[in-house]
Amino acid sequence: MRMRPYRPVVLSILRDRQCRSVLDAPCGHGWLGRALQRQDGEKPDIDGVCLYEAPYEGSGYRDFIEHDLNQPLAPPARRYDAVVCGEALHLLTNPGVALASFRNCLQDGGTLVVTTPNTWHMSARVQYLLRGFYPGFRPSLGKQPGEYITYIPWTFNQLHVFLTHYGFVDITLHDVDEPKPKRAVEHLLAAPARLYGQRKIKQAADSVERAYWQQLSSPQSLYGRWLVVSARMA
Repeated sequence: MRMRPYRPVVLSILRDRQCRSVLDAPCGHGWLGRALQRQDGEKPDIDGVCLYEAPYEGSGYRDFIEHDLNQPLAPPARRYDAVVCGEALHLLTNPGVALASFRNCLQDGGTLVVTTPNTWHMSARVQYLLRGFYPGFRPSLGKQPGEYITYIPWTFNQLHVFLTHYGFVDITLHDVDEPKPKRAVEHLLAAPARLYGQRKIKQAADSVERAYWQQLSSPQSLYGRWLVVSARMA
């Protein structure tokens, strides 16, 4: 099975920042544990939090617990270099609780990595205009808690607001190797957003504001189907 395009980006962030201890929350069936076990060199210790399923046997996790991330996580005895929240934030009813928990699990200067579908790309916006729902966020009528229900559509701007609120800094949108855009018409649809972003970049008061607008108007934000965002605990 081909690795999903956001996964190599996550592995690259953990490798570049030399993370020696990682919390995978939620860990799903354990792709991150298996991938870290296969990499060359020293392998980081990795623990997992199970949301709906447990990692497969042999995934390389030192330990894992079952926990609803809508509820606060107990602070660990030893804090982690990194927390990875992969493809889950849009499935939570209380994402702020999860982000606060992740912050409490990180040591000073630690890294949070979040991946989630991007609902700001041009095709998604057109679908929302025509149908009233983003791709993957159709009505969940009849589904029960614990089933696959998408609650909150995320954009880079929304993630930036939440991460800033919970005290994270150096918020970075990473490029994902995927077609950007998938359809030629998306170039035309994105023109107003690109022009607006360029104007805001020129008007930025400092480097932080300039970096924000550069990322918000980047190809990954405008055309990408995935968001991979890292942030550092101050």
